[in-house]
Amino acid sequence: MVPPMLPPGVTAQEISYRNGRKQVIYTAPYPSEGPVLVRDGHGRQAWMFMYAHFVFTWLEGAVQVQVSHGTLNGPKMALWKGIGIPAYWSGPALAEFGQAWALEQMTGRRGTPAVVKDSLP
Repeated sequence: MVPPMLPPGVTAQEISYRNGRKQVIYTAPYPSEGPVLVRDGHGRQAWMFMYAHFVFTWLEGAVQVQVSHGTLNGPKMALWKGIGIPAYWSGPALAEFGQAWALEQMTGRRGTPAVVKDSLP
């Protein structure tokens, strides 16, 4: 059987359940925007980055970020304030932190009843 053509970034994975059942799932990368340097309504500079619709805002000089849900240019819903970030203020540092934080938030420490193989041939 010829594997189907997949859009860029989409991968096929075979998962095996504890009962021996196997299933093919398809995964796509989470959307991402930024990082971009902006000014807020008070004229303060901030780095912003969006990953998986978690929007991270890091004001210059701050040691904590704010997390919202939305996109960089669209509406946002505040989720968390005061999330500590152990890095020097920069766009790449915010992007690295934001991606890791979002993935941890979505996956947490929960176990899964499936074992995922890297990819199908």
